[in-house]
Amino acid sequence: MSKIILPMKISILSLVLFLALSSGLFGQDIHYSQFFNSALNKNPALTGIFNGDIRIGANYKHQWYSVPVPYLTFSGYYDQKFLNPKNPDHFWSGGALVNYDQAGDSRMTLMQLALSGSFTYLLNKNNLLTAGLQGSLAHRSFKYGSNLRWHNQFDGVMFNGQIPSGEDFDDGRNGFGFVSFGGGLNYRWQQSARTNVNIGGAIYHINTPQHTFFEDGSIERPNRFTININSSFQLSDGVDIQIHGLAQFQGPAHEYVPALLLSLHLDRQRGKELRMDIGGMVRLNDEEMDAIIPMVGFDFKNWYVGLSYDINLSEFEIATDNYGGPEISFMYRITNVKPLNNFKTCPIF
Repeated sequence: MSKIILPMKISILSLVLFLALSSGLFGQDIHYSQFFNSALNKNPALTGIFNGDIRIGANYKHQWYSVPVPYLTFSGYYDQKFLNPKNPDHFWSGGALVNYDQAGDSRMTLMQLALSGSFTYLLNKNNLLTAGLQGSLAHRSFKYGSNLRWHNQFDGVMFNGQIPSGEDFDDGRNGFGFVSFGGGLNYRWQQSARTNVNIGGAIYHINTPQHTFFEDGSIERPNRFTININSSFQLSDGVDIQIHGLAQFQGPAHEYVPALLLSLHLDRQRGKELRMDIGGMVRLNDEEMDAIIPMVGFDFKNWYVGLSYDINLSEFEIATDNYGGPEISFMYRITNVKPLNNFKTCPIF
């Protein structure tokens, strides 16, 4: 226990500093309350940084049912390590990420495909330093139809859908594509599979791609900066504590989310491992509590499912009336069986 006190203090101190420095942070890209279960969306340097060799997962978020058109977000990802026994002091990792987001009466949609790669150097068996890069191709679009209402259709008393909107979409400019690049760094201290700390940061949209529906317009997508803290500490044979934090800032929007989970190892028999995570997250905005998010997760052998629910506390009253919305994360990890070392066969029969 004494060996993990200092790293735990560092993790808690980092989370406190993260909260103190986050009061001016912003974010506009898609985001999840279970950010620690969507690694490739928060830092490309987390590609391949997990217990195992291959990771496959998905995230789904549905929120604001009181709004006429609820918002939904989906992500699917795959990443793996590429180990070389001849070079045990470093390894490469690669991954792919698909994002889909839809919002509003216009069905404003984002579809994104991203590829990421990382290089990890082992300073020693307990300390790893990783650098990662990510490139993505995205398409933003909306649907123009009767669901949209324009100020020209207000007749002075009420909305009249028979009045022309005055908007010209004959050129079909209801979508555009853009290419974006990002990069990040991550430091990992690990004592065991159940005791480790990750601290990192990333920048997305380094190339500030054009982001406008107007052919003659010029609107650059602002950089998105992230700070991530993820840690787990074994307290006893059957109990761990997880401390997480995420800060994002991008243009005029911001978010920062601390999380605390208790992991209960209900069954530790080999081949029957069962763990339950229980706790939650808090989303803060302008030094006020924007939402509280209770969560429960289950890890059975190599499968993981996390369930959470955003309880909205913001001034967005139409959403607050029916709280927020559910979020689910899914993950499957594969650990390859390493070959046995060469040994001399016993000649005795």
